Amino acid sequence: MLILDRSRRRVQTQPRPPQRCPRCQGQTGQKWGRVRERPLTDVKVQSVTTRRYRCSRCGKTVTARPPGVGRPGRSRPFTALLGVLYALGLSHRKRETALALLGYSVDHVPGWRDLQRLGRLVRRRLPAGHARIVGVDETWLKAPGQARPVGRVVDLEGRRLGLELTGPGFDYRRWFQERADQLGAEVMVTDDATAYAGPIEDAGLRRQQCLVHLKRALGRWKKRLSPDCQDRYADLLDRARQLIQDLPEGGSAPFHQWARDPALPRELRRLAAHFQERWRQRTRHQEEPEIPDSTNGLERKFGRIKPRYGLTRGLKSDARAVKFMAVLSAGLK
Repeated sequence: MLILDRSRRRVQTQPRPPQRCPRCQGQTGQKWGRVRERPLTDVKVQSVTTRRYRCSRCGKTVTARPPGVGRPGRSRPFTALLGVLYALGLSHRKRETALALLGYSVDHVPGWRDLQRLGRLVRRRLPAGHARIVGVDETWLKAPGQARPVGRVVDLEGRRLGLELTGPGFDYRRWFQERADQLGAEVMVTDDATAYAGPIEDAGLRRQQCLVHLKRALGRWKKRLSPDCQDRYADLLDRARQLIQDLPEGGSAPFHQWARDPALPRELRRLAAHFQERWRQRTRHQEEPEIPDSTNGLERKFGRIKPRYGLTRGLKSDARAVKFMAVLSAGLK
């Protein structure tokens, strides 16, 4: 995991001269002022050396710090450790109290700012490589003042390959196309959300719908039927339930027949057409056993995040919602 790997890195004590001037991009500079010894909040290193350099072209001065040392006087590995503690369930104030008992002074407000910086870093750095099969799922967060869905893409090993604040107006096709282009994704395992259907097809991907959501969908469709229809066609509905339970080869044929039977009520024909049209998307795992037949893995990961989100009392902006998910996704694999 990115955060844990970052927390294990060693901190150097000597600064490195800046390679370029941040203002004019000049490559030459001169030492400026005295060498200073600065205290550092870190598990192993108590102080580091800093020095200022002056750009020979524009005259801007820059403070050079050792690699792994951030501006607030804390090492980046220690900042990553703060993110790990937060992901494991400690609030900012409880984390401040716990670290004070160990002799580290970390105020909860700068700690919150460190978490925001860490969230930006985690979101920018996605695992590289190839992933032919990926899973997509969404969870809802309150940010700001209303529920907003956050979508996550992972591979079969649980690595986060994408994280976006989704919802109405979101370009799913672009998001899915980027996963296909960058990772070589060919198959997406999703729930039965209708918003995915067109974008997945437009991106040239194949879809495997979650079988758990499939069974729930049948229950929702049955509840929409009138009581008279449910009683009159109870045997047909039981047959549909059995087909969805077993997923036999050629199981879409009965749904195809029911959808075109004028003797059946319109609401029942619509139910049959819904499952007949999506039958292929629910049986790809039978052709390729390596394809998961559900999104249970993603659901479990979101389940670990939900209790932690309950302690935040809501997130104040869309950006903070994404950073929050980025830190918890990277901190809890």
